[in-house]
Parts: sequence; C-alpha cells; structure tokens
Amino acid sequence: MAKILKIAFLAFFFALQAASASAVNVESLAGEPIRVVVIDPGHGGDDTGAKGPSGMAEKDVTLSIALKLAEVLKERMDARVLLTRTSDVFIPLEERTAFANANRADIFISIHVNAAANRDARGTETFFLSMDATDEDARRVAAFENNAYQAGEAVFTGGDDLKDILLDMASTRSHHESSTLAEAVHMSMLGKAGREGRGVKQARFTVLVGATMPAVLVEVGFISNPSEEKWLSSRKDQELAARAIADGVASFREIMTRRGGFIEVSGKLTQD
Repeated sequence: MAKILKIAFLAFFFALQAASASAVNVESLAGEPIRVVVIDPGHGGDDTGAKGPSGMAEKDVTLSIALKLAEVLKERMDARVLLTRTSDVFIPLEERTAFANANRADIFISIHVNAAANRDARGTETFFLSMDATDEDARRVAAFENNAYQAGEAVFTGGDDLKDILLDMASTRSHHESSTLAEAVHMSMLGKAGREGRGVKQARFTVLVGATMPAVLVEVGFISNPSEEKWLSSRKDQELAARAIADGVASFREIMTRRGGFIEVSGKLTQD
C-alpha cells in the first residue's frame, strides 16, 4: 500500500512538472523566439558509431555537421546554441538529455548517420520518440544507436512501476511538437539538401527519452553506402546538410508561431 501511495504521489508531482514544462515550451515557441537550442553530435570517444567502407567514423561526421549547424543557427537566430560535445569525447546518453533539460532548451536535435547491410541503402530518416517503432527498419536503427550506450548506463525497463510512469511522461510530454519538428527538418533536408527521403518515423531512442522539449534524431545519410560516405565526408555537403536542418528549425518556428495563442489557465493549456 505504501509503495502504491508513493508511486501515485510521485506520478502526480511529475505530472505537475510536465504540465509546467509543456506550458513553457508551447509559449516560447508560439509567437516568441526560440531562445535555446541544444545540438547533440552522436557518439564520440571510444564509441565510434557506424563506419563507412573507407573507415570514416560516424562520430566524426556527426561532430562536423553539428558544429556547422551551430554556426548557421547563431548567424540566423538570436538564441543560445549549445552542443553536448565539441570534441571527440564520449558523453553518456542520460547526460545529454539532462544537459538539454538543465539549460531549458526549446529544441533538441541529435545528429547521426545511418548504416545498413545493404550497401545501396541511401537517404535521410528523421525520428521522434515513441515506445513503439514505426516499422522494423526504425526498430533496427534505434537498436543500433542505443546499443552503443548500454555499458554502464541505467536504461529504463518495464520491471519497475515508477520508472514506467516517468518514462511514459517523458515520451508524451512534447510528443506532438517533436512530430512537427521532425516533419519540418525532414522536408527541409529533402527540399534544400536534395536528399532522398526515407520518411519521418518513430522509435525508442534512448537519447530522446526524458527530454522536456521538442526533440528529434536526424539520420543524415548512410555511411555504409560508398557514394553516401563520400557525400557525408564533403565539407560542402556537410554545410548543405547543416543549412537544411537550420531551415527546418526556422520552418518549425514559423509553424508554432502560426499556431500561437496558447495561454495557461488553472494549470491547463487553453487555446486563446
């Protein structure tokens, strides 16, 4: 009985925090500038991520694109642009999300590149968090990206009622806004960077769990494809990808502005 009451109390407490966080995020993105952007270059340090046919490591590509994206956003927006890493170091996933939350980020973008057994696989996929994967391919991608972080890291499982409650809150808090951000970034990658689209998908990416702001993971291209690896290694094309993602952020901001008019009444979000 005591355990049930404790879970109920904590669930209520975190629900209030979630409502408060959602109110801040909606208001900051509906008619107001995006104030803080956190960019997460995937992998790093001993965790190389995927490798291309020539030996190029995912961790290097993601850092290069992330640094370029940060510069573009700083040029275009009056916002703090922060990175979870700026050098070749390993950062545990929970620290990446905690960093974004602690800095009250308005959006969180995790940059990755894909790999597949089929060396002809190509194109861009954009993900947002869900406990259920869109398809088997989305499940495979999430499993690969999550696997690199299992050692020494606490990952939520289904065996603890309280963890299940908190995980569910984390996954639904900014779900709709994350979907909108993913769609905006994805369409920009297709239109502005000329990428082949593999869809906007959902999957259980550990790096997105717990984010209290719109959060997406972009698989820019397939490093396992020789021609895509060459594209990903080009500074010019990395810049193109960075600018396309930045354009997606701008489109997202415009969409949220058009949707504006939300006010908080008695702890609930109500459309004005």
